[in-house]
Amino acid sequence: MKRPPSIRTLLLGLCAALLLIVAAGELIFGAFFARAYFLGQKEAEMETFFQYIRENYTDSPQQLYELLREGEDVQNIRVAIYDQRGELIYTSRPMGAQYGGEPPFPMPDGAVSFSETPEVRELPTRSGEEDAQLGLTGKFSYEGEERYVLLWVMVASIESSIAAFNHVALYIVGVVLAAGILASVLFARRMIRPIRNIQRVSRQVADLDFSARADESVPVRELRDLAGSVNRMAEHLSAAVEELRRANERLQEDVDRQRQLEQMRREFVAGVSHEMKTPLCLLQMYAENLKYNVEGIDKDYYCDTIIDEAGRLSEMVGGMLELSSLENGLSAMDTRPLDLSLLCRETVERMAPVLERCRVRTALEEPCPVRGDPRFLEMAVKNFLSNAAVHTPEGGEVAVEVRREGDTVTLTVANQGRCIPEERLAQVWDSFYKVDEARVRDGEVHAGLGLAIVKNVVARHGGTWRAENTRNGVAFSFTLPVRED
Repeated sequence: MKRPPSIRTLLLGLCAALLLIVAAGELIFGAFFARAYFLGQKEAEMETFFQYIRENYTDSPQQLYELLREGEDVQNIRVAIYDQRGELIYTSRPMGAQYGGEPPFPMPDGAVSFSETPEVRELPTRSGEEDAQLGLTGKFSYEGEERYVLLWVMVASIESSIAAFNHVALYIVGVVLAAGILASVLFARRMIRPIRNIQRVSRQVADLDFSARADESVPVRELRDLAGSVNRMAEHLSAAVEELRRANERLQEDVDRQRQLEQMRREFVAGVSHEMKTPLCLLQMYAENLKYNVEGIDKDYYCDTIIDEAGRLSEMVGGMLELSSLENGLSAMDTRPLDLSLLCRETVERMAPVLERCRVRTALEEPCPVRGDPRFLEMAVKNFLSNAAVHTPEGGEVAVEVRREGDTVTLTVANQGRCIPEERLAQVWDSFYKVDEARVRDGEVHAGLGLAIVKNVVARHGGTWRAENTRNGVAFSFTLPVRED
């Protein structure tokens, strides 16, 4: 397939065609229309010169010479003036026959007629003269007498001017063509530069690279508008692609979230099933033994076990309800200003029976103002303390600390005991997660929901949570923003 011409080639071709048209027009004018044009120009000059003579005429030859010298010398028009008796009043100084220095005929000889309306015609020549002459004849009144005016020029002098014009025109055409070609090259280069810039930017936009911008400072309005349109297109496409990318990210996040929720649902069902299976089996077995009055059983022990397992199930169901309510935003938050240190102090005092097997050390900086729901924050603190009490050996220490750092308040509950493997620290906040993967029952009433509830409570208060190993145990903490109001 034949390759189409470039813009530069088209511009150069267009400029060359225009130059050739101008040159051809110049040559055609010189060859066919120059003579008629110059004769018409000379006729107009002669008519104007006649009007000038009529308006400024005087019979003094010297004054007439001064009056008519410029027209004779510059326009090369010869003049002869006669009175009504045919006597010569004034004639141009002889300059030779080739310049029309002598009148073409004496006056009056009836060769031509004179009227007040000047007429331009070819004059009859003297006998033996072959050069054609173009003359104007006219008359006007001066002090009651007629004055006859004869203006003439040699047609040969006009044709020599035409020949000189055509000769010079050839050189002019050559210079114009050379200069025009050079100017066309420069013009094409100047025009092609912004076009190539726009072409480069368009290719980058087609390749989804929206960083480049076309130059809008070009002097040509159409190219400036085109560059502006390309830039706006790049900006709009960039915004559209960015919006599409964000939409894809949100969609991917939704898909990942859906997968995560599905995984959480499966783990939740598995955890609930595992946690409820054992107490239900015990309840069923002990209730059947009591019902059928099996011999040799300790009925008080069986009743205590049924009460403990029912309490375990009640705690688990209550925790699941609270967790579900928090995760789905069903629990209304009654936020108000409060002091987290005071809340922790009161909660520790109420939790004294649960913590009596441990040594509790508190370091509560006051005041530590936050804004939150007292009921949910107390629930979070209780779960921290319960979790610490469960995992602290008897006689071990539980440290409760509240401190303010800049515009945040941090509550930390650290317990002595076994550390958690580093790779599992992030998982302790999941529902039903226990470090002991075998889920061995240790006699305590806990279902692995406490830290999950803490995470959801803190998240709804705009805070962060963290678990880290210490030298002799584990520290759990959450951070809330300070609210001075």
